[in-house]
Amino acid sequence: MEKRSSTNLFIVDDHQMVVDGLISLLNNEERYEIVGYSNQPKDVMLMLEGLNVHILLTDINMPEMTGVELTRLVKKKFPQIKVLALSMFGERQVIKEMIDAGVSGYILKNTGKKELIEALDKLSAGQTFFGEEVTEELMKSFKNNDEMPHLTNREVEIIRLIENENSNKKIADMLFISERTVETHRKNIFRKTGTQSIIGLLKYAYEHKII
Repeated sequence: MEKRSSTNLFIVDDHQMVVDGLISLLNNEERYEIVGYSNQPKDVMLMLEGLNVHILLTDINMPEMTGVELTRLVKKKFPQIKVLALSMFGERQVIKEMIDAGVSGYILKNTGKKELIEALDKLSAGQTFFGEEVTEELMKSFKNNDEMPHLTNREVEIIRLIENENSNKKIADMLFISERTVETHRKNIFRKTGTQSIIGLLKYAYEHKII
């Protein structure tokens, strides 16, 4: 029987016990394969050259190179690789820095296997995932921002539907409009907010308390 294709993972953490723990957690998950790991973030870029990695899981507070710095390098040279941040800390500034660097997900290390798998499933499907505690910190951090976006009620409604990972077709069906109209709204939303990606749009929406 032909083996179902798996999602290739690479782990970066300066603590070997964390790496071993992640390997153990994912050992029986057939759709995920750990193709490499490193305790030295400075070695990662060279190691990625010879591997077909889909998702990179990285710690943030590491010696010699932080997770923020590593994420920037990875997204610049290997833009197809999704980055999932794993951290003991949920400081607002660090979360924002990781989002700006290009992460597709951020969860805390005290999370359980269920949330880790959910995060990996979302990233594998081309979506984003931010843990509940992480999202709460993001929303709190922007409460004093008084710059207001000039968005219509319909555009705000669509942003909220995008946050819930609805496709253009599903949004069109829910709002009883055409897919082309939804696409036009999306283009206008990106233009007005000055964003170019879903992550950037959601960050903007959190900043301005739209969602």
